[in-house]
Amino acid sequence: MDVKSELLAEAESLVTGPRANDYGDAAINHLRIADLWNVWIANRAVPGPISAYDAAMMMALVKFARCQHRPATESHIDIAGYAAVAEDICQTLIDIKKEEENGGKEEPTMENG
Repeated sequence: MDVKSELLAEAESLVTGPRANDYGDAAINHLRIADLWNVWIANRAVPGPISAYDAAMMMALVKFARCQHRPATESHIDIAGYAAVAEDICQTLIDIKKEEENGGKEEPTMENG
């Protein structure tokens, strides 16, 4: 069996076995994801292209959609992880904005004077 055939066989065994049991019918799962993403995109405070923050939050919504079929600790952990990534993105953007407002210089702190 060649590499492509092996990969496809592995994918088939996952999507028709454990993942089908964990996430339910693929079409319904993806409809849930699409519904959640559409609500997210329609209600964003900042319109325009999808940002890194949006991507992190929307990935968490994938996990929420999966939990609608069957709650799982792994999904809860992933949701927390995506929330942490989203927070890191926010803090990075805040730091960049502060630096831009200070003419490219780091904002003064107790450590740097």
